[in-house]
Amino acid sequence: MSINRIKFIVLWFIGALIYFFSVRNTELSFVGIIAPLSFCFLAILVLRVLSERYKTLFAYLLFFSTGILTFFGVIKPLTGSVSESPNILFFGFSFYTLSLAFFAKNAKKLDLLDSVKVSNPALLASGPIALFVRDYRYRSFHNRLNYYLPFFIIGFFLFHIIGIPLVPLFKLIYLTDAVSALLFAIIFELFLYANFCGLSLMLYGLFGIIGYKIPLNFKQPFSSRNIIEFWRGWHLSLSAVLKLLFYKPLRRSFPPSIALLGVFLASGIWHGVTINFLIWGIFHALIFLFTIYLLRLNIPFLPTIVLILSVTIGRLIFAEGDTDILMEKLLFSFEGFGTLTEIASLPPTTKASLLLGFGIIAVEFFFRNMPIVKKRNYKYLRTPFSLAIILIITIILINSGGLNFAVYGQR
Repeated sequence: MSINRIKFIVLWFIGALIYFFSVRNTELSFVGIIAPLSFCFLAILVLRVLSERYKTLFAYLLFFSTGILTFFGVIKPLTGSVSESPNILFFGFSFYTLSLAFFAKNAKKLDLLDSVKVSNPALLASGPIALFVRDYRYRSFHNRLNYYLPFFIIGFFLFHIIGIPLVPLFKLIYLTDAVSALLFAIIFELFLYANFCGLSLMLYGLFGIIGYKIPLNFKQPFSSRNIIEFWRGWHLSLSAVLKLLFYKPLRRSFPPSIALLGVFLASGIWHGVTINFLIWGIFHALIFLFTIYLLRLNIPFLPTIVLILSVTIGRLIFAEGDTDILMEKLLFSFEGFGTLTEIASLPPTTKASLLLGFGIIAVEFFFRNMPIVKKRNYKYLRTPFSLAIILIITIILINSGGLNFAVYGQR
């Protein structure tokens, strides 16, 4: 066995150790890492013998398999709430099937070693989707530590200090009046960003320190002037799969409007075959096309206003899996500002998390043209001064409590 193969196998075991530390039940831990590895190994064996035509068909079957399983209730829709699917056999299913679909469509030659890369337990727990895992050990350990450790620290801060204390606010999802629904959507958007981006940055930093480069899954999405720029910074590994499987093929035969609609509907199906994700897909496709129209007219500020409204309303639709409740929320009935009083009575740690989270978003948004923010790689948080402040706040607030879970690591 070559050294190249051994090092990726070792990396898989490192990912397994990370997963073992995050799951208390040892039996579930073992099944949770063996099932994805076995599935990926068998899938790649099949892909190696298929013709190019059938590889493409298999790629789409892999992509839609997550939606099919949500339709039949085998796994749950991915709304971001605490809703773990009961079957540990499908741990990470939505991530590794996407990786396999990407490889089936894009790779000229598949190696059985790819099954180890795709099924790395650490990546399946939180993302990003393993579109590539590259050896970076030719760079010295000192250089890797100096570059990647700040990403880990920032990710830890986002996940533990900003994200976790916000979980108690999930109770707002049951309120249907306009103020409560919109307020929940805004807070939930912050939570998803802190949780998903935080975990992705932690793994990006950890893998980089070890000597392996994985996709940077977020690039400051709130440093955007419009919804088009926003999607260029949010869940980039999923965007890469959607572009390869849907946008490019559809664009060959249809105008951009149809291709974009196909992309957002496919994204909705991947999250779950439910009414809210159907609405979500159509809504964001229309907003995307409307933004293109506004940009052509060169109307200042309006695309930014559309961005703010669409992200908020889009998250409201995304989070609500009950169709009747969703329809009630979309009526936007005004029943006063009682929810604001409830927010004012929150524990100090939760208020601190809200202030810190919205403070980071404000910096990304209002200072997006500053050189240190403009590159959209979190450089403004990676300066020695910023890191020192982050570490001090982390030490003070680390025991703030809350439920610890990964929004994209539940199936």
